[in-house]
Amino acid sequence: MNRILYILFSFLAFQNARAQSIGIGTATPHASALVQVSSTTQGILAPRLSSAQRNAIVNPATGLLVFQTDGEPGFCYYSGIAWISLTRGYALNDQGYSSNYGRVSTLAGGGGTAGTDGRGAAATFNTAAGVAVDLSGNLYVADAHNNKIRKITVGGVVSTLAGSGVEGSADGVGTTASFNTPWGVAVDVSGNLYVADLNNNKIRKITAAGVVSTLAGSGAAGSLDGAGAAASFNGPYGIAVDIPGNVYVADAGNNEIRKITAGGMVSTLAGSAAAGFADGVGTAASFSGPYGIAVDIPGNVYVADAGNAAIRKITAGGLVTTLVNTGTAAPLYHPASI
Repeated sequence: MNRILYILFSFLAFQNARAQSIGIGTATPHASALVQVSSTTQGILAPRLSSAQRNAIVNPATGLLVFQTDGEPGFCYYSGIAWISLTRGYALNDQGYSSNYGRVSTLAGGGGTAGTDGRGAAATFNTAAGVAVDLSGNLYVADAHNNKIRKITVGGVVSTLAGSGVEGSADGVGTTASFNTPWGVAVDVSGNLYVADLNNNKIRKITAAGVVSTLAGSGAAGSLDGAGAAASFNGPYGIAVDIPGNVYVADAGNNEIRKITAGGMVSTLAGSAAAGFADGVGTAASFSGPYGIAVDIPGNVYVADAGNAAIRKITAGGLVTTLVNTGTAAPLYHPASI
């Protein structure tokens, strides 16, 4: 049975002014300064406080530990000067965020366009069009106009995973393979990459070892469903992959959303091919230049419908609805990714 411990604020009276402090063993705490914590077989549970409640503590004891529930949630302690995030080591502001929260830094790229590998600013890109991250924290970049797929480690070291740098459509290992304006990139739970190879009208697959193959697409512009090279695309921009390994493609030139099974079978999930703006099921719905695409854990697909300035949702059953468009309180302009 859990015991209930109480962290008590001692109450001092100075000319009718009240100040709070926290300590264990205070004999006569003020009733408003009572914080309840629980003792379990795993130890003592620290009080859970919002940043506003934490800030309301006057003269907190040095070393006081609380669990902050908002801002950057987690344990923090009072150092005697400021509240410090226990996990990050940074001081927290009144809203519960560290000084580094929201700070933008450059992980890689020095402003050049040559496609040079290297660490941080020593590396260069030329139109980093798509980005994805694996379970280990490595980033993958579709370096569109260098016709390469780049890998960036957590430490900012950039290498070329695949692509010769010359326009082409050859399969192969690493730099023996070639792309023609790779735009979208996605990574599955096994570390395989999928690339929307825009100007080749193909969907390419890259293993973690850098082996490139063509998952689907004949190379000719078209909208045929079918297996592997029997299918066709027209300007595939965005790409996403779900947990079971199905790949979803924003086939912009066809105004369609395509689905590819792990075995390479291509079908049209939604879209009528003609540009339009209609909700509905499957081909009864329409899009106008869908560019960006994402998929959630239950399998719902989200589309940045650029030409319609809208964000669309597609259920696993193919039902298309509009989440946001120019008629809402949050209008968009040509949303290209999601």
